Amino acid sequence: MPLLLIFTLESFAQEIVRIIRPQSEEDASHHYFSALLQQALDKTAAEYGSAQAQPTPFVLEQGRAEQALKAGQHIDVYWMGTSLEREQELAAIRIPLLKGLLGYRGLIIRESERLFFSKRVNWLRLNLRSICQGMHWPDSDILESGGFRVIRSARFKSMFAMLENFRCDMFPRGIHEGPAEVSAHSQNSDKLGWFDQYLIYYPFPMYFFTKKDNVVLTDRIAKGLEMMIDDGSFMTFMQQHPVTQHLFPLAQWPERVEVKLLNTQLPADTDITDRRYWVVPE
Repeated sequence: MPLLLIFTLESFAQEIVRIIRPQSEEDASHHYFSALLQQALDKTAAEYGSAQAQPTPFVLEQGRAEQALKAGQHIDVYWMGTSLEREQELAAIRIPLLKGLLGYRGLIIRESERLFFSKRVNWLRLNLRSICQGMHWPDSDILESGGFRVIRSARFKSMFAMLENFRCDMFPRGIHEGPAEVSAHSQNSDKLGWFDQYLIYYPFPMYFFTKKDNVVLTDRIAKGLEMMIDDGSFMTFMQQHPVTQHLFPLAQWPERVEVKLLNTQLPADTDITDRRYWVVPE
């Protein structure tokens, strides 16, 4: 009986995969990435066993979360836009979690300035206006290299207040996340709005990252995502999730790109032409 009990308990044992919790109520995309990770884990359960993605009991800003992942503390997986440094220090699972659409940037703007942004000619001088971005975001470096004046903040939520209080002029966000973030913020203020009539674009994939030596988990997640692409459930997930369902048809976004920037932080061997993984403008 004791041996049978031990066997039974082990049969139902579940691996815990630690992830961050949402940074704030405006962090609308958290559920997309955590749910996508869970599906990849579920796809591979027959080979690796059951696993459950579980958020930390406390908030980790991106810089702290990245350091914690490197040290093997608090979290086991983290989703981030890639960079040369990140791919050197962490294990990048090189499957874009949004088919490369993270690099299509609409703008959170002050509603009072919507007319300015709707005039196409003004986009020729867009880099004369300041941008709010995260302290540790690769976007900040990309936009600065592209000639924009970037004002950095360590706290995600504070950038909404900075924009409202004229400490910056716009807050570029991925087309998947901006509308939901503005909607969440509108519960407290109606001064900000979402603009995606024209877009800024740079090749910028969002990947799952793990600690370098966490080989089994890295391989498991990669295998699960590839299985989802093969059987169509990856695209179905995007079409049905509230954060991404408004993106379809995907062909509309390359046509809206008005400003293209280089991403010098993208590893040279990243194949952005592979349409299995990427949607790219001509």
